[in-house]
Amino acid sequence: MVNVLNAGKGLYIENPDLGYAHSGTLLYQMLGATYLGDGNSYTTGNVQSVTGQPGTFVAGMNYNYMFQQIPDNYVDYIGSNGGTILFRSQENYGRVICYGGPSNSYRSIYSTFNLGALRNGANTKLQLVTKYMEYLLQTVVVEDSKESILSGFSLCPNPASLRVKCELTLKNRQNVKIKVYDSAGRLIHTIADGILNEGKNEFIWNRTDDAGKVVSSGTYIVIIETENKRLTKTITIMK
Repeated sequence: MVNVLNAGKGLYIENPDLGYAHSGTLLYQMLGATYLGDGNSYTTGNVQSVTGQPGTFVAGMNYNYMFQQIPDNYVDYIGSNGGTILFRSQENYGRVICYGGPSNSYRSIYSTFNLGALRNGANTKLQLVTKYMEYLLQTVVVEDSKESILSGFSLCPNPASLRVKCELTLKNRQNVKIKVYDSAGRLIHTIADGILNEGKNEFIWNRTDDAGKVVSSGTYIVIIETENKRLTKTITIMK
């Protein structure tokens, strides 16, 4: 996992006891967290609900948790050691943190509770996974002070049940990558990867993965990378 972060990639890790068992490791230091405590057994309980913190990319997202059930066993609570607390539980304990490293050279999200044990409500777990993936799949880029060389990027129709048209307009000829990921962050399909010409470029994604199999219904993340910009859009596939 340390090698993943050192390579400048994104890492999501969830473990209720990571701090208790590994707070002195290099990996833990790279997560930008401080271990504050081990929590209680599930019979006493730890997490009833969690709230996305103001000023973060999960602000306003709220979930109930499987309180006093097996996933609620000895859930660590954490503070910041450079990172940003994303979620706090009902007693204001830090439970999830994100960090980009001291040089903003990678992306990590560390959760002390199990995402799967959240309860869907006004916000769904899929919405949260999408937020997480948008953050983790970001690339640290320095954009030109000049106007962006990408002037338009669209996916239609959205939702889609047959084909998806991906359209982008470039201000000059350049290398472009367009890739589709599922909600778990797995690469599903590469729409484009190469030099594209100035002006309008259109591609059709027929809802298949790179093996030619039609993907299942759900929400997918489409990421486009140019030489000075990275954009993320979501698209819903329905059968």
